[in-house]
Amino acid sequence: MIAGINGAGQQQQFEREFVARPEYLSEIRQWVQALAASASLRPGQIEDLLTAVDEAASNAIRHGVPRDGGRIQISYTAGAAGVGVMVKDHGRGFAVPQAPTMPSPEATGGRGLPLMCALADSVDITSGPNGTIVRLFKCSDPAM
Repeated sequence: MIAGINGAGQQQQFEREFVARPEYLSEIRQWVQALAASASLRPGQIEDLLTAVDEAASNAIRHGVPRDGGRIQISYTAGAAGVGVMVKDHGRGFAVPQAPTMPSPEATGGRGLPLMCALADSVDITSGPNGTIVRLFKCSDPAM
């Protein structure tokens, strides 16, 4: 789905479904990077956004789809205020922590949510028995 036309004061929106398998993470990153290249973000901001999206998509693939596979939806929206990316899965959901914290160095997981919160300017997570939606937002650089 494509909605809107990039231009002064207009919003640009794209949506895609991806196969929910780890080997598709690079395709997700490349898609978001190609779209974000025309946004008002510095290269470092784009890298932060890509890392946060990668964490959200990894979590959706690992925890949010049946073991036999499935699909996740990724939506990209860019406007004057910045860039938003939404990652949606169809899993069982989970209890969203109020303030995710980094686990101990010995822990083998649990870094995804704290990383997303550190790298995106805004993170909103809605989770329930029909799936999880992670909304990430990166503010535009006013100097761009």
